[in-house]
Amino acid sequence: MATKAINNSKHLKKYEKEMNMCIRCAYCFEECPVIKETQWDTDGARGKIIMSYGLLTGELEPSQYIADKLFRCTFCRDCLDKCPSNINILEIISSARADLVKAGYASDTHKHVIKNIKDTGNIYGDTEVISQEREGKIPLFIGCQYLGRPNKTKKYIKILEKLGIDPVVENEMCCGYPMEVLGFREDFEKHKEKFQKSFPYKDAITLCPTCTVFLREGHQIDAKHVLQVMLEKLPKANLDMKVTYHDPCDFSRGLKIIEEPRKILEKLGVEIVEMKNNKENSRCCGGGGGILMTDQDLSGDIARKRIKEAIETGVDILVTSCPTCEQVLKKAAQEISEDEGKSISVRNIEDIIWRGLKKSAEIS
Repeated sequence: MATKAINNSKHLKKYEKEMNMCIRCAYCFEECPVIKETQWDTDGARGKIIMSYGLLTGELEPSQYIADKLFRCTFCRDCLDKCPSNINILEIISSARADLVKAGYASDTHKHVIKNIKDTGNIYGDTEVISQEREGKIPLFIGCQYLGRPNKTKKYIKILEKLGIDPVVENEMCCGYPMEVLGFREDFEKHKEKFQKSFPYKDAITLCPTCTVFLREGHQIDAKHVLQVMLEKLPKANLDMKVTYHDPCDFSRGLKIIEEPRKILEKLGVEIVEMKNNKENSRCCGGGGGILMTDQDLSGDIARKRIKEAIETGVDILVTSCPTCEQVLKKAAQEISEDEGKSISVRNIEDIIWRGLKKSAEIS
């Protein structure tokens, strides 16, 4: 049962000075995917900072309403780019979430995901996940999203092998990002020790953009996304395709990986028709920050808006390099096709790379 007050707010307390630095300018409203849908101040970063400060000072009592608002964020990082005060908005929001979780305001859905990680090592609670363990030289971290997609994982490993990269794959567990982002800090600290024993490396290649960010920020591992490693090794091909490319938030704003996927596609003979909002200004797919678990309607609204932007380019294929973006955007594309008769195919970039490798082998 939820308590009526947050006592000794140890998580938010360290950000009191930063919260006071917020000048209430509302630049964070400009491209916030949530506030664009809801039009409520409390759904933007400014509103969340004010509510967090109220929780810290005791001017606001924790409530389900406040919890719902603070968990309504995709962590797309656009507000970080827009903030003139350079406030660490996402740390404040995740800290407020941590205090709310401690006070009893965690959703059943989020608690279920955390329990899955603790019990099985992955977000799906899959006790029979197909392990891709192999001996090699360069550590490869697969991540939950790809562990749940064994055929995609096998394809990525085959691509690496064909490019002369010899990955070592452990029987891995979740990096713990959901625990951190959803406010289960105490669970994460315990999980962190287990994770670092199961993955005792100082550097790694990764398949998932979000895992890449969190291995760096949460575990101090020098992680490089697989596309960064592949770029120079890929042979040229002539796929003669025309696509648009969706930049995942953790790529474009989190890791500043913008040109690598474009250069890979161009190297494979793929012409890119950019969407109106692209690169560091790319719009969110609606799948991040835990929102996909607790507010699927809002997540879907954000995703459909992005698909419509892709359709406006006039191409038939949207390519992305994030498994979550792929999943969310595919669903949105299907809904738009059924409702409006406008269609676009959503593909992950590894499918295009695989086709390019096969094509280059035929040429050579």
